[in-house]
Order: sequence, then C-alpha cells, then structure tokens
Amino acid sequence: MSKTAVITGATTGIGAAYAKRLATEGFDLIVTGRRREIIQKLADDLIAQHGVKVNVIIAELSDDNDFKKVVDAIRATEDIEMLINNAGYSGYTQHFVETDMAEHEKMVKVHQIVPMRLISIVAPAMIKHGSGAIINVCSLIAFLPLPSWSVYAGTKAFLKCYSECIYQEFRDKGIRVQALCPGFTRTDFAKNYYSKERYEQTESKVKRMIMSPEKVVDYSLKSLKKDKFICIPGISNKAMCKLFLSLPMGIYCGLVKRMTPFKP
Repeated sequence: MSKTAVITGATTGIGAAYAKRLATEGFDLIVTGRRREIIQKLADDLIAQHGVKVNVIIAELSDDNDFKKVVDAIRATEDIEMLINNAGYSGYTQHFVETDMAEHEKMVKVHQIVPMRLISIVAPAMIKHGSGAIINVCSLIAFLPLPSWSVYAGTKAFLKCYSECIYQEFRDKGIRVQALCPGFTRTDFAKNYYSKERYEQTESKVKRMIMSPEKVVDYSLKSLKKDKFICIPGISNKAMCKLFLSLPMGIYCGLVKRMTPFKP
C-alpha cells in the first residue's frame, strides 16, 4: 500500500531535506512552496530517482485561497501517513511596534493557524487507521526569547507547547507527534533575515554549531522512531539551551542582545 507525506515549505532547506529523505523511503509526497522553478526541479528529480509521486502546490500559506489548494490536495488523498509543518515566515529586523500589524498576523497564521488546520484535517484518518506521524518544525528560540524576534519566538513557543499537548492526546491512538527545535541551520532563512554583512558575522561566530538540513532531518526521524516528542538536534544546541535557561534574567538579556540583527 502506498503512503504519502505532506511537507509544507519544501522548496529548500529542512523541508527539501525531508522530501529527499522520505522519497528514498518510498513515500509519495505533497509538497508546498512559493518558488515554482526550484521546487518543481526538486519534485522532478525525486520522481526520476525514486519513482515516487510528487504533487507540487505553489502556495503562500497565509493566503486563504492558496491554503485551500493544499487542503483540497490532502482531502483527495487517502493514505496520508506523515504531516510535516515546516513552512516558516522569516520575519523582519524591526521592533514589534515598528512593524505593520498585518505582518505579525501573517506570521501567526503561518506558524500557528496553518499547522493546526492541517492537523485537524489529517488526524481523524490517522486515528481511524491507528498510525501516522506529525512533525511540527519549531525552533530553539521556542525556549529562548530574543528581542526583535518577539512574534517569531512567541509563535514557535506556542507551536512547541501545542505539540506537547497533542502528543499526549494522540499517543495512545498510534500517532507520533514531534516538536523539532533546530538551532543554527544552513538554510535560506537566516540569509533572508539578516543583512549579508550581519549574516557572515553571525555565521563565523557559530560555525561550529551550524548544522546541515540533512543532519537536522536525520536527528528528527531517529528521534521520531524513539517516540521523543521534543527534538533538539545537536549536542551544542542542547547544551546552549540548558545553559541559557539556567541564567538569571539580567545576564540572559545581556547575552542575547548580541544575537539579534541590531541592538534594541
């Protein structure tokens, strides 16, 4: 019997790495992205290399009409075995009050509303079949609030907590749930967020901690098999998270100011 994985934000980075990995395991795919040429090439390569079916949906998930295309594709598929909520809204290098509220709301929609809606669609069938997996791609920032990342960090913290809750709801129904919380990862996300100069400065400081998307996905899927619902890839990321959470707030605030794109 065929099996299908839905991956949002699969054009490049972590989403594309999931697509490549799952295609090698025989999954058919429903993938979403915004850059047609890049994601279509990915799909064509996977079809040619692994003989799987790949349904590409070009969609801006904050747009209801585009989101409906994704919903329609899922509802037309009976064998959804895995949902990976990876689509992200990269943010903006401004304070909360300096950013248009519409931008904040788009981020909330992509990081919170869209994953909840997709889970509400796929979960009933997974429960009926007694199997399935849901991975919500959060961030290490879900544990570590940063200035200038207020809404981003807040939405990822929500997604992490939400994932923990549905893990408890679904664990006796055969559905595995994971909150993936990667740290510095070599993707287009940081390049789009930081200026070129700041990105290069940041990369040089944390180069030993930067992980490839493929390594993050490897950690994720190994943890999923072990039913670990919080996955922080990399020993350095785990150690940094534990250290920062143990600091007094005054010291913590002084340190994290250096991690933002500008001084608040």
